[in-house]
Amino acid sequence: MNPLKLLEPDERERYDYLQEVFEEEFEQTHLAFHINGILIYELLNLLSVCKYLFDEFGFPESEDSRLLRYAVTDTIAEYLEGE
Repeated sequence: MNPLKLLEPDERERYDYLQEVFEEEFEQTHLAFHINGILIYELLNLLSVCKYLFDEFGFPESEDSRLLRYAVTDTIAEYLEGE
């Protein structure tokens, strides 16, 4: 079963946003996760980790916010350091 089908529409928007930022800002890690078959799992973890940011910034209205993108990028970097 595809775990993405279990996401609510707003969660799916957030997941897609994380996917885009992760792929653009952490290209090598994104590729490694994809090759190892853990990309969806890691993005779902990041969805939980970044939930407070999306709530705080009022996503999806803030989707084009540079501050949100910086905050998400920093949070992903911190998450990856903990790996």
